Amino acid sequence: MALILCLLLLLTSAFPSFAQESTIYQPDAMQKDLLKFKTALINTHPGIYEYQTPEEFELFMNQLNLEASKPLEAKTFYKIVLKLIAKIHDAHSGAHPYKALGKVFKNQKRLPFQVFIKNQRIFIVRNMSNQSIPEGSEIISIDASLSNNIVSEMLKHYSADGISTSGMEHYLGVSYLSFSKTYPIVFEAKPTYQITYKDYNTREIVTKTVASISRAEYVETELKKYSSNSKKFKEKAFDFKINEEEKYAYLQITRFFKDSFQEPESTYPDFYSTCFKEIETKGIKYLIVDLRDNDGGKLSNAAHLLRYFVDKPFTPTNEITTKGNDEYYLETIGDTLSFNSDFGLERKANGDYKVTNSDYLTELKVFEPIEKYGFDGKIIVLIDGGASSAGGAGPAILQEYTDAVFIGSETFGTAGVGNGINKTYIYGEYTEVAISIPLMHSDIAINEHLKRRGVLPDYEITNSIHNIINDRDVILEFAVEKLFEKKD
Repeated sequence: MALILCLLLLLTSAFPSFAQESTIYQPDAMQKDLLKFKTALINTHPGIYEYQTPEEFELFMNQLNLEASKPLEAKTFYKIVLKLIAKIHDAHSGAHPYKALGKVFKNQKRLPFQVFIKNQRIFIVRNMSNQSIPEGSEIISIDASLSNNIVSEMLKHYSADGISTSGMEHYLGVSYLSFSKTYPIVFEAKPTYQITYKDYNTREIVTKTVASISRAEYVETELKKYSSNSKKFKEKAFDFKINEEEKYAYLQITRFFKDSFQEPESTYPDFYSTCFKEIETKGIKYLIVDLRDNDGGKLSNAAHLLRYFVDKPFTPTNEITTKGNDEYYLETIGDTLSFNSDFGLERKANGDYKVTNSDYLTELKVFEPIEKYGFDGKIIVLIDGGASSAGGAGPAILQEYTDAVFIGSETFGTAGVGNGINKTYIYGEYTEVAISIPLMHSDIAINEHLKRRGVLPDYEITNSIHNIINDRDVILEFAVEKLFEKKD
């Protein structure tokens, strides 16, 4: 399923009206909900101990309980739960404010910048403030807190799949977890911020006060100033073109579903067929597959692409497992989830259950090579920290089964320790914070030693702030100019 991060739950159930900003939670209430979350994670999360031992998790929970041992504002408790989820290093897990607290965060003002973060440095890409700060300027500090300290603190509250940090730095620059709206969550939300920056044009160090703005003001100003709004989720799921002059094909896939998960299974196979028919007709021997910022979707749609590059049958996913069946989940979380009937669960020797019904989860099926229009030329795959969920697993199987050259930066993850197929939501009984837990794990059919982090490129190439503000794509340039050199 597509990775959808940091969506705030705004439930419509009735709740007393009061000033939520000043709501204070008592230690007993917070610690009871922390215990509820801890128990649910241990009982249901498929990868709770992937990046920590049970002993380490227990120590961390003790630390969080200590933080919650005094009365705290509701927003502060939410930050504690964010740290709990970030500790798992699974991006399909989440922490969510709801009811009145959810409305507080929905209406909370944000920093007036879109940023680019790299190596704990923060650069302004778009400036929606009323201050004349040039695009490309580097933020040195916010309210006297240095940029590297800011990024380090952000990474305690938000994490990518695994323990690599480059993917999370990438995500702080895009709409899902944009720095503009997550900074006031992790740090204090204020009417104004003191920004010290290095001016992109003059190289001078300047300090200015900028006002926070609402989401509506942010969107309106950005559209007026830049003629577009930055969105990670692209309108077009895929694109294809052939460069007649350089004799190479360019295939861009921004997600592995076009319009919905219920769309016809033939959607991507039909698109690929059209592309590779044209490639063969025109005798193209060089192909760039651009999977940067791919949001995910169905891994089977990545597998259908791989069919054009292989000569043997393959199965992209070894197995999909979950911790229990309907009876187990009814006992542990109070919901059967209809897993037995939907997925044909079968008990494993270790007590977990595996999916045997592949009608819906087609990534468990065997995929045959496509002989007609099969491609035997040179393949270049472009990746970055925005390639997540199936968007990260897709490059992983391409790397496993082909000799494609990978250019860019490490992906957000391969498949994490959970997937987005099914989630459960555990709601605090005494606080207005909930957590979401993925209930299934996909064991992607790649080398065992490559599963705990994202796909790594053969050539580490990243755009700099200078490239970004000048609208230059050096990753694509490198692919074309360096790796498509033709020898007579």
